[in-house]
Amino acid sequence: MIGKGLMGAIAIGVLLGGCQSAMNRLDPPAVARPEENGVAVDIAVAALGQLDGETTFTGTTRPYRDVMVRSQVEGQVVRLGVDVGDRVRAGQVLAEVDPIVLKTAVFEAEAELAARRNEVIQAQAAVNRARTAVEEARLLLQQAESDAQRLETLLQDGAVSAQAAEQARTAAQTARQVLRSRQAEVITAQQGVAVAQGRVQAQTAFVQQAQARLSYALLRSPLNGIVLERLTEVGNLLQPGGEALRLGDLQQLRVIVEVSEQELGRLAPGQEATLTFDAVPNRTYKGRISRISLAAADARLIPVEILIDNRDERLGSGLLARVTFSAANAPRLLISETALAGAEEGRLSSREGTVFVVVGDRVVERQVQLGQRRQGKVEILRGLAVGDRYVVRSGRPLQDGDKIRPSILSRSPQ
Repeated sequence: MIGKGLMGAIAIGVLLGGCQSAMNRLDPPAVARPEENGVAVDIAVAALGQLDGETTFTGTTRPYRDVMVRSQVEGQVVRLGVDVGDRVRAGQVLAEVDPIVLKTAVFEAEAELAARRNEVIQAQAAVNRARTAVEEARLLLQQAESDAQRLETLLQDGAVSAQAAEQARTAAQTARQVLRSRQAEVITAQQGVAVAQGRVQAQTAFVQQAQARLSYALLRSPLNGIVLERLTEVGNLLQPGGEALRLGDLQQLRVIVEVSEQELGRLAPGQEATLTFDAVPNRTYKGRISRISLAAADARLIPVEILIDNRDERLGSGLLARVTFSAANAPRLLISETALAGAEEGRLSSREGTVFVVVGDRVVERQVQLGQRRQGKVEILRGLAVGDRYVVRSGRPLQDGDKIRPSILSRSPQ
């Protein structure tokens, strides 16, 4: 009985082993998962190209020269001979303020100048009198020295007394002292002349200043142009610095547009631009960039100035201008916009982005600076080089260091 039970167990084990072997033969072979071979991606090569199309900006016209005519003196406006739109010439009298007070100041300054000049005359007369006195003292000294010498000779001969000779010597010494005193008076009188002449020069400057202020009563045009604004009327009192008229030179116009940092890279002084105006339909103007500001305005926009010719003066100040800059001829480094991380979700930044660069069979996350965008292309300003391979699309979101494999589309031209 025991032998039959053992034989039955062995038979059951052999049967189970055979069934397991048969089941193993029916199982399919194991297949590697796609993630193990890498994420399927579309790959392209960064290359140089050109962004097609043009960009149009709006700007405002301004005179080539814009001048505010201001009063330099205080006074009431007694004449205002021009109005808005009138043409003016350089040097033309535009307005006048009451000159009575200014004329009075000129008369007073001139009268004071005459008094100062009379002082000079008197000082010069004093010099002449002092010089005459010097000559008289010199003659007296000569006579006294001659008398002293003659008496000294007579004293030696015993013809005169010693007292008389001593008196003659004393008279000669006195004459010398008088001469020195008269010469000092000449120097003092000459110094008086110099002081008086200095006063004349100072007063002459006051007279010129008063005359200049009188000339300021006439407000003259500093340029050839047109009256843009009339800011006062006859009878108004103007203070120094008070605005009277605003003039503009419209032979040339300045058009100011504001461009973004991305557009700034393709603009340069001297570059041509095409302008149109609603005020002059069916006509285009050609201009050139004259200046690009180094300081950004609000919203980080950079003012760019364009000069246009306006000799017929069809255009005025303050008009809306539409400015078009032709596309730059220099090639740019371009990639597909879909290569930027977040493109599908619409989370793209205007200035920076992330691109996955292919290195071997893996990707490296790289930050790039973005430029202009058109027709699905974006300009790369920094962070990528010509010839770099980058991921255009991927089967799933990528991370730095992910293993990838090129898709079939990667072998077709991008």
